[in-house]
Amino acid sequence: MTTLTKTRMQRRPQGQAARHAGDIARLLPAIVWAALILVPIVFLILISLRSAQSYAQAPLAFPKSFDVQNYIDAWNQGTLPSAFVNNLVVTGASVVGVVILASFAAYGIVRWSGRTGNRLYVYFVLGLIVPFQLGLPILFKLWAQIGLVDSLPGIILVQIGANLPLAVFLYSGFLRSVPVELEEAARIDGAGDLRIFVSVVFPLLRPATATVVILTAITVWNDLIVSLFFLSTPTNQTLPLTIIGFISIVSSNQPLIFACGVIAILPIIVLFVLLQRFFMSGITAGALRG
Repeated sequence: MTTLTKTRMQRRPQGQAARHAGDIARLLPAIVWAALILVPIVFLILISLRSAQSYAQAPLAFPKSFDVQNYIDAWNQGTLPSAFVNNLVVTGASVVGVVILASFAAYGIVRWSGRTGNRLYVYFVLGLIVPFQLGLPILFKLWAQIGLVDSLPGIILVQIGANLPLAVFLYSGFLRSVPVELEEAARIDGAGDLRIFVSVVFPLLRPATATVVILTAITVWNDLIVSLFFLSTPTNQTLPLTIIGFISIVSSNQPLIFACGVIAILPIIVLFVLLQRFFMSGITAGALRG
């Protein structure tokens, strides 16, 4: 074995170690960020599985036994089941409405030749800058006149309008990467604009749609301001508003309150796990190409 060969064999492990060290250094911020997110969630779950007595003795101690009674009590007490159903209805309807309206609007904006499409795009982007909460007092008066106050359809319409700007922004950025030749080929085969969008274009927007679904669902599911502004009847209230009222009743039982928090965040975590592989590609494409 020559001296040159021995030198190369000695350098190879050193080079691999340096690459591994570089990979760890690049991943370190992501690891720290993941820890900052996961640690509170872990404490939230652990505390929710403890009794009020054990929590009072040692709030941050690891539970000696896991008890799901807090979840049973949280679900059975108050109006939590009806609020959970209301949240599902409002969030599901809002997500469907945003996906349909934003995808159609973005398709028209991107494929609209001339300055009109650019002006409409700027109009929607302005919605990302101006907080929609500023218009809630005027909207409340309008909703009161047409009978939409204290109703689920009323806040569904508000949530759709509030989440449209970001969805149009993401869809528009992603649509600019869709080849126009695919639509021209479908048009030669006799397909109309609606058929082209539904059968050809929209299936290609899966990453953007997953991103819009996740962001809209998180925003609507956790929203408190709109529900607090428009809903008053207990049977119509959404989950965040109901949990706040429930906390005022059981404020001394911290594990029970934490169990309510776990119930509230669980559907969103499940949704994100199901769609997360499309999430980053969709939001990156929408941000960079928009």
